[in-house]
Amino acid sequence: MVLPRVIKLIHSYNVPLQCQLRTSRSWIHKKEIFDKGKGFPCNYTSTSEVKRQIPSSQKLIQEDLMSIRLKYPEFLPSTKPEHRHKIKTVLEHNDMLKRKTNMDIPEFYVGSILAVTVSDVNAAGKISRFLGICIFREGTGLNSCFTLRNIVDREGIEIRYDLYNPTIQNIEVIKLEKRLDADLRYLRDAEPQYSTFPLDMEPELRKEGAPVPVNPIKVKMLPLPWSIDWFKIRYQHQTYGIEKMLGVWEYYYKRSVHNRHHNEYEQFDLMKEYRSHIPEDAQLPIWNKLFDYEKSTSDMKKKARRAKMIRR
Repeated sequence: MVLPRVIKLIHSYNVPLQCQLRTSRSWIHKKEIFDKGKGFPCNYTSTSEVKRQIPSSQKLIQEDLMSIRLKYPEFLPSTKPEHRHKIKTVLEHNDMLKRKTNMDIPEFYVGSILAVTVSDVNAAGKISRFLGICIFREGTGLNSCFTLRNIVDREGIEIRYDLYNPTIQNIEVIKLEKRLDADLRYLRDAEPQYSTFPLDMEPELRKEGAPVPVNPIKVKMLPLPWSIDWFKIRYQHQTYGIEKMLGVWEYYYKRSVHNRHHNEYEQFDLMKEYRSHIPEDAQLPIWNKLFDYEKSTSDMKKKARRAKMIRR
């Protein structure tokens, strides 16, 4: 048993008899508590006992908050633990909500067609407008940004905008839709028809509250070589939006799946997965705050949209 070893160790240090009895009793008491599995000390985990009783299959985020979670991914803290700071995230969220009250930042996803109007000192009317497809979103908080792509005069043009940049005057959603992939930067090496949109494209009417459609289109790529090997799984997800190429796809696809992890044990590293994700306990207050904000500003946004439609 372990207890006689503990007593021998105490004897070797010439501990008084009263202290010996106290240490042995406390050790037996802690062992009984640990064996029962009850009264586990709270300093071992930051999660409360009530939340620990929730089964893993049950989610803390309710269904009405899931849509907000997809609409505003930039409100999530950074996935890198060294870049997270509670006070910084709270101050950033307050600034972002103030910016949203001054300018309507609409709901859009990778694959949506947008038109962004920016104040430009060097432009003719001090305003420049660019229309293109959103091929990538990145960053968190005030550092969140998105990239638009369009082909103008047979030349591919990409502009990267900071989402909460005060020089942006208007973000207009021309066509709201999703794609099969969360990263469409492979359009750089695809055929030009998938990145060509008229600059005077009219916005599509959409019913309020209708689900966002997913465009299942498969993109035809230009012949090799490409600027980047888009078949590789570089962002821990597969590429579904590229059409299979005869004699090329199977080899590259198998190689990318094989090289998904650096070693054979990385897929079982739970701590790495925990550090690279935000737990639902930390997400819940953020989505509740946004849900209350949307409720309070929904009527004002409806009136502003109706006024714009009447002006047209």
